[in-house]
Amino acid sequence: MSNDTGRAPRLRKFWSLAFSMAAVLAAEAQAQDAATEIRGIAEVLDADILTFGQKRVLLWGVDAPDKNQSCRLNGEPWNCHDVAFRKLQLLAGRGEVLCRFQGDPDPFGRRFAICESGGADLNAEMVRSGLALAFEEESDTYVGQMAEAIGAGVGLWQPGVEFEEPWVFRRRDNPAGYR
Repeated sequence: MSNDTGRAPRLRKFWSLAFSMAAVLAAEAQAQDAATEIRGIAEVLDADILTFGQKRVLLWGVDAPDKNQSCRLNGEPWNCHDVAFRKLQLLAGRGEVLCRFQGDPDPFGRRFAICESGGADLNAEMVRSGLALAFEEESDTYVGQMAEAIGAGVGLWQPGVEFEEPWVFRRRDNPAGYR
């Protein structure tokens, strides 16, 4: 019977446990990255970004006004970002949100997704309300909804509104155009 109660056996046990935990955490992170969807109660971080805990999800195929972006309505300043932000809060606040991932994560590890809540496609609803634009660099999925918004004269398309496409605004400060 070994009477080895020294430091070496404790260190072996510690490192064994540490490596086991690291392997489990790495496998869990890899499984999460390989997931095809995420669901739960989402918080609205920006007019086209949701969060599920620490996980950020960008709405696929749409682009909404940025926080520092200014718009004008009948020649007066109009905070189009806040209006779009509140619209997404309303849509996502219906209950559980399901987001199905599209494409690869961006360089920051954020995922793009088509999200729905209460049976409604949030991406489509944001574009249909005129508070986000179809972002054809990612997808042409929402071009029809943008045509509807233009025809109805709602949101950014209402008479008297002046705005710049969010991706044009963003690329002035960030040539890569990341949201």
